[in-house]
Amino acid sequence: MKQLSILLAAILLLYSCQNEAKKPEQNRKKPSETLQTEKWILNEDALSIHWTGYKTTGKIPVKGVFQNFNIKGVKPAGNLKTTIENAIAEINIYSIFSDNESRDKKLITKLFENMTATEKIYARIEQIDKDGQTAMMSIKMNGRKKTLPVKLQIDEDNGKVTLNGKLDLLEDFDANKAFEQFHQVCYDKHTGKDGVSKTWTEVGFRAELVFDRK
Repeated sequence: MKQLSILLAAILLLYSCQNEAKKPEQNRKKPSETLQTEKWILNEDALSIHWTGYKTTGKIPVKGVFQNFNIKGVKPAGNLKTTIENAIAEINIYSIFSDNESRDKKLITKLFENMTATEKIYARIEQIDKDGQTAMMSIKMNGRKKTLPVKLQIDEDNGKVTLNGKLDLLEDFDANKAFEQFHQVCYDKHTGKDGVSKTWTEVGFRAELVFDRK
């Protein structure tokens, strides 16, 4: 009888230990489950919008940024492609900065202020291709809306999205009056060694978005 009691006690102790050992395993989430619950959240302190204009027949680049803008419509999601679809940028033209105060003033007063309703430029990601390398972006400026293709780089490992594109002030936005005003005030500055003054209607742009996983 004593031996039977000892045997039962041993069995109960073994059963109890096995259950205790299983508890941590049952509560532990698999790595894949953790990743599925995490979402990309826009880091609003690490965003930038760059632009590049060109002058002289040698097409010398003039670069700058917009310092004041808002990004709306970003949806927290498990992948960056879904996160940025239909995102909208509202860009304040008065925040343009090229590290040249005189140039920035001319861009505001002679170019943008001679456009129709262009205190802000609006840009929206309309559609992303399945390959995730190109997208269509609509841009509203000078009272006109134009949808243009942009190159897209999505870095899922580091939470970065880069968009590169270009627009034409005349062909895309019919900004002839504003462009001519700007060109005339910059005539001397845009004259090259060949004696020809040229302001290019092409403008390049790049947006860099940064995301954190939460």
